[in-house]
Amino acid sequence: MSRVTYLSFPVSGHINPSLSLITELVRRGEHVNYYALERFRPVIEATGATFCAYRFDEAFPEQGPGPFAQFDTTVDVLLTLSHSVLAHHLEAVRSFQPAYIIHDSFAPWGRFLAQVLHLPTVVSVPSIAVNQQIAEGQAGIQQMNDTQAAPLPAWWEHTQQRLAALAGQFGLPRLYNPYELLHAYGDLNFVYTSRLFQPLADSFDTEHFQFVGPCLRTPLSSEEPAFPFEALDERPLLYISLGTAYNDRAIFFQTCMEAFADSLWQVVMAIGQTPRTALETVPDNFIVQASVPQLDLLRRTTLFITHGGMNSVSEALFSDVPLLIVPQWADQFWIAQRAAELGAAQVLPNEQVTSEQLRQSVEHIAAHREYAEAARKIGTSLRMAGGVQKAVDVIEAFKQASEREEKQS
Repeated sequence: MSRVTYLSFPVSGHINPSLSLITELVRRGEHVNYYALERFRPVIEATGATFCAYRFDEAFPEQGPGPFAQFDTTVDVLLTLSHSVLAHHLEAVRSFQPAYIIHDSFAPWGRFLAQVLHLPTVVSVPSIAVNQQIAEGQAGIQQMNDTQAAPLPAWWEHTQQRLAALAGQFGLPRLYNPYELLHAYGDLNFVYTSRLFQPLADSFDTEHFQFVGPCLRTPLSSEEPAFPFEALDERPLLYISLGTAYNDRAIFFQTCMEAFADSLWQVVMAIGQTPRTALETVPDNFIVQASVPQLDLLRRTTLFITHGGMNSVSEALFSDVPLLIVPQWADQFWIAQRAAELGAAQVLPNEQVTSEQLRQSVEHIAAHREYAEAARKIGTSLRMAGGVQKAVDVIEAFKQASEREEKQS
C-alpha cells in the first residue's frame, strides 16, 4: 500500500477529527507519518500511525487562542510556522516518498510541501468549508471583535514580502493571498459535517469537497476524565462548556451558576482553564469539573450551552441535542448562525449574557420542541453522511485516479 504524510495544525480541535480517519487508513494498509506536537504522541500512536514531532522555531501556544485571536497575528504565526516546517521537515518528507499528503486546512505548510514535491493533497477541514460567498455574505465576519479589523497597509506590504521570500527560498509555484493561509484547501477536501449543515453547500463542487459527517472515535481510557455518572438522576440535564481554547471565562461560568442555581435542571459545567477558586459556592444541582467525557455526557443531555466550536456543535447534533450558542470568535459565529438558521439553536451574543437572559433562552428552547426536532433532523443527516468509511473510500478512489494520471503524464 501507499505511504502518506499527515501534517496537522496541532491543537485538539483540529487533531481529534482526523484520528478515526488515520486509524482506518492504517487498518487498510497505508503507512502514515503524522506530524504534530509531542503532547499528541499517545493519541496519534494509538491510530497505528508513526508519530513525527514538529520542530517549530518558536513556541506553539498551548493554552487559549494566543496569537490566533487576531487576523494579523494569525497570519504572522502561520507564515513563521510554514517556514519552520519547510526548513526542518521538507527533506524528511521527500525521503519518505509519500504518494500523497494529507494536511489540516489551517496548516498551509502542508500545501506548500505538496507543491514543492509535486504531490496530490487531501485536506482535513475541521470546521465548515468557507468560500468567498460565505466570508463576504454572512454576518459572522462582521461580529468578530475590533481586533479583526482590516490590517494596516504597512503590515499588508510586509506580509506580501514574507510570502515572496518564502516562495523564492523554497521554489513555490506562486504567491499566496494572506487570506488563503486560513483556508488552505487542496485537491480533495473532507468536511466533517453534512451537506444539510454546510452553508451554501451547492457552491462547493462534489469533485473537490466531500461532506462526510463527524468521524467520531472512542477515546483512549487514559484521555477520559473521571466523571460521577452515578450522580446523574432523572432531572433534565443541562450541559455547559466553552470548549478547549476559549474557556478561561470565570464571569461567564459564575453567571451560569446564578442563572440555574436551585432550578429544575441538573447542570454539568466544564470550566476548562478557569480556576475553581475563581467561582463562588457551587450550587447543589451543579457538577463542576475542568473537563468531562463529552460524547458520553451528550447522550444524556437535554440541552447544551456551548461556544459554537465545530466539534462541540457536531457532537451535540449527532446526539440530537439542541443548543444555546454563545460564540466567542471566528468560525463560531458562522457555525452558530447556521445552527440557528436550521432551527436547532438560539444564539446569544457575549454582551447579552446575563443570568436572566440565559435562563429565558434555555426555558424557551426547552419549551418549544421544534428545536429538538430540528436537532434530530440535522443529527440524522450527520449520521447518514458516511463518516470515516466513506472518507477512506473516497481517498482510495482519489489515490488511484492520481496514480493513473501520473502514469499518463
